[in-house]
Amino acid sequence: MADMRLSTSLERYDSLKILVADESLKSTEGSILRMICGGNSMHPGQRFTPRLLDELSFDEPNGRHDCLVQEPAGCSIAASKEDSVNFMFPTETTRSIATQLIMGVSYLHSRGVCHGDLHTRNFLLRGPGLDSLSPDELYNRYRLDKAPVTRVDGAAVEPHAPPYAVYPVHIKMSADKLVDPIVRISDYGTSFAVATEPSPKLHTPALYLPPEDFFNEPITQAVDIWTLAVNLYEVLGERAHFETFGWDRDDTIAEMVSTLGSPPARWWDAWENRKEFFELDGSWVRDMKRIYTPVFRPLNQRMWDMGCGEAPESCQWDVKEGEMRALDELLRGMMAFEPASRLTAEQLMESEYMVKLERRREDGLK
Repeated sequence: MADMRLSTSLERYDSLKILVADESLKSTEGSILRMICGGNSMHPGQRFTPRLLDELSFDEPNGRHDCLVQEPAGCSIAASKEDSVNFMFPTETTRSIATQLIMGVSYLHSRGVCHGDLHTRNFLLRGPGLDSLSPDELYNRYRLDKAPVTRVDGAAVEPHAPPYAVYPVHIKMSADKLVDPIVRISDYGTSFAVATEPSPKLHTPALYLPPEDFFNEPITQAVDIWTLAVNLYEVLGERAHFETFGWDRDDTIAEMVSTLGSPPARWWDAWENRKEFFELDGSWVRDMKRIYTPVFRPLNQRMWDMGCGEAPESCQWDVKEGEMRALDELLRGMMAFEPASRLTAEQLMESEYMVKLERRREDGLK
């Protein structure tokens, strides 16, 4: 549960993440945030990760609740796209967001942390300044609407539940109008320290999951590289990288094959429902029963389907100077089927794509 408080001694608003009692007993989120905040890192990606301002705990009838105090943020990248007219950020904004996400993940990995749940609802945008607003002004501007909490049997809800609930604040930040964004990679409830917690269970939505999770193989920091690639495609364009009906897991694997070719033989042979999509030789089945279009759409083609222009002359990316090619190479290296073959976060920072974006920034190009 997320909440916000006014810290009167510091004259600022804080964001509170209050964990349910059962989760508080086993959560490692506080320790992960301390790992992220620890040390005096000069890494440029540190600013795109959260600061843990304080940790609290309190006892209630349902048990002890841990509370993590952080800085407030605006809406998520997903919400920003949903609030826009075309589901897209301006070109220079996408470049900035992509750079920040790569830097942020690189910083997490340098601290020995695997996020494990990267998706566009966990990427928060810096919101408007709130500290100058009084509580009444805050309530009036953002309509903190309340709803009574009731029990189906009509009995009193207290002390085991509050008398009312407050709807989440919606800070509208339309993607198509966003400039100079600052991103924060949030939600470390399923993150893990790679040195002490080998191969945890992922809770990432199916469209973002790496193939090794589908086939029950060990989970390493390489999962963040795959999921970051899927997210970068979505941030840079108007649509999701993999498109399925109902986020079906088998449909997602088929989309991987459509994009990247056949996976390693051990996965191809272990895929129980492969025969619903593909023949043994890798061709599509002729009489498909699935709600799925049996057409190969490789990565290069998907790059032109992002909504950024379908020809070099109309493309928003700098095709002539190799930006599109560098992005293709980056995503391809991030989405190698074999986890050990993927680019590392450090290699992402040194990639040609990042070098080109930095050069554009230094030259003041748009």
